[in-house]
Amino acid sequence: MIRPHALLMAGVLLLFYLDGFVLGAPAALVLVWALLGLVVLVGFLRHAGHGPAGRIQGAAVALAALAALGVLALSREASISVVVATALVGAVGGGLEAAGRSTQRWQGVAAPVYCGAFAGMTSELVLGHPAWVLLAGGLAGLVLSVLSESWNGIGGKLGTTAFLGGLGAVGLAMAAGAMGSGATLHAFTASERGWMVILSLLAPLVTHAFSYRWGLGVVLGSALPSLLVALLLGSLPPALKLASVPLSAAWLGASFVGMTAPERIAPRPVPLLLAMGLVFALLDAAFEPRLAGIGGDLGATAAVSVFAVLGARALLPEPR
Repeated sequence: MIRPHALLMAGVLLLFYLDGFVLGAPAALVLVWALLGLVVLVGFLRHAGHGPAGRIQGAAVALAALAALGVLALSREASISVVVATALVGAVGGGLEAAGRSTQRWQGVAAPVYCGAFAGMTSELVLGHPAWVLLAGGLAGLVLSVLSESWNGIGGKLGTTAFLGGLGAVGLAMAAGAMGSGATLHAFTASERGWMVILSLLAPLVTHAFSYRWGLGVVLGSALPSLLVALLLGSLPPALKLASVPLSAAWLGASFVGMTAPERIAPRPVPLLLAMGLVFALLDAAFEPRLAGIGGDLGATAAVSVFAVLGARALLPEPR
């Protein structure tokens, strides 16, 4: 029997994929996206692993809502870039969990905090009032509780969950006549696209090493390097003509690929992580949604990348 939350997550990925890549694409590209979508479907069916629905955890809902509000406050009121704000909030959550590991304090804090932080990335041009962003974070925490036995070890789970929370809040805001005019995406130059590929290849490897080899955990392993990279890119001289926020967002999104569990990509983790990072870069460059500006879209892109490579591995013969 197909579980309702499995259908829900399949539906949100399908909506994201159609809106971001298929609708409005030239006919030749539609065929490419359709074929890639079938590969993603194979990966989803084999690896999503939807277990029983978890119980709703009030603490997770509250943490995710507060994290969303924290990112909103830092990015909109303190004029900190949204990537720095998200990575900072995630690093705090991941740091608390890592610091309390020996005493079993703060355990289970990092995931809802990071998930809520992604919901907080929703553009002010989409959800202008903070209450809607707070709602998006709370919905993300609620869905994360339900998915406690699903998508385990899949990079992009937290972001896709946040995207679903944001989508729910946008739907309610639209019904209430409170939705904004919508966000626009940055148009990457040729130089920036080259840097995007480089960053998207490096981020999964760095994140995976920090998360698993050095034992920081996936949230801190993603958030801490992302924070450092965002600060570094933000300090580059204007003469280089590189947009620091979109490029740091590319690193952040590709870092979610590196959160994929070792058992998912054994016995050859590095080639698979590189392939996932490359797919992420190609998807990120081609991303042209009508629903632009909803927090969690980077995570959903990462999840599609992970499922695409895992699906391709299932379809192709194993190298000797």
